[in-house]
Parts: sequence; structure tokens; C-alpha cells
Amino acid sequence: KLKTSPSLLEMTDTSQSGRIRDVNITDLLSRPEVELNRDVCSYLKDQVVLVTGGGGSIGSELCRQVSKYHPKKIVVFDIYENSAYLLKQQLDAYHKGNPEIDIRIGSVRDQTRLREIFDEFHPSIVFHAAAHKHVPLMEDSPNEAIKNNVIGTYKTACAALKYGAKKFVLISTDKAVNPTNIMGASKRLCEMVI
Repeated sequence: KLKTSPSLLEMTDTSQSGRIRDVNITDLLSRPEVELNRDVCSYLKDQVVLVTGGGGSIGSELCRQVSKYHPKKIVVFDIYENSAYLLKQQLDAYHKGNPEIDIRIGSVRDQTRLREIFDEFHPSIVFHAAAHKHVPLMEDSPNEAIKNNVIGTYKTACAALKYGAKKFVLISTDKAVNPTNIMGASKRLCEMVI
């Protein structure tokens, strides 16, 4: 069990002396804690939410956060089956099947597969997190960055438009601001597409 005590300067203040207490998680922040306004996410309630790249690091956390706002269903769309499967197991264990979690395997590069997904689920909210994001790898494979990030975003956005999604949220990066590498440039192009 961890404890914290006043600093040496604070110890000279007699009102602070001897104030040893348990460490609070907010003690680890170097800033005041930010409380999320939960009303901001109320639009997710009873909606079908599609998360592209839903098994990835950002996409899976999006799914975890979205699941707290009582959507009707979360569709996890990812090219990598293992992470998507593990995410479904976690969410089902935690939420006991409500919301319903559906996994579909495929690529945002594949327009036919995207149409199948949108035709099957008709998502009203799309979080587009599918992307190649590792800067050094994309420097070595620039065509893949463009095909997956830019063309994949374009195809996903077109499907969302065609099927009448109410909201489309692109997950971008700070590297898209005045980009100095292929990955950042590809994400800047994604922003321009949207």
C-alpha cells in the first residue's frame, strides 16, 4: 500500500504537518483531472455503431468507450481476426451481450466488402479508425499508406454517405498537421477526403 506525505515546504506549514494519506490515482496527473461531459456521447444510445479498425489499439478503445453509452449494436470491422475476436470476448464478458457486438472481417480497401457490411447493418454512426499508423513502416511502404489510409477512407466515407449514416468520425493524428512523413501526409489527405 502506497502513502504520500506533504513536501518539505508544506511540512513547515503546521496545518499540513503529519498529513500522510493514501495515494490517489489523480496524484499521478500533472494537471487537474478532466471530467467527461457524458451528455456529449448521448447520440450513441440505441444506435448501430460501426468501428472500422475496431480491433486495433485505437479502435478497440473506441469500442470500449462506445459500449458504455448503450448503443443498440457495435459492429467491429477489422482485417485482423485475432484482436477483433479478443475484443468481442472482453466486451461480451463485461456487458453480458448488451450491447450486441458483431465482428466482421475485411478491409476498408474492399468496396464490395464495405457495401456488404453497410447493407447488413445500416450503421447510423461510423468511427473510422482503420489505418496504417506506424511512421517508419509507412516510409518503407508509401503505396500501402495511400491505398489503406486514403483510398480506404474514401471508400468508407462513400459507403457511409450512400447508406445514410448520420455521423462519420475520422480518427486522425497530430502528424497530419504540416506533415513531414508519408503516414502524416496520408492522414492529411484523409482529412481532406472527409
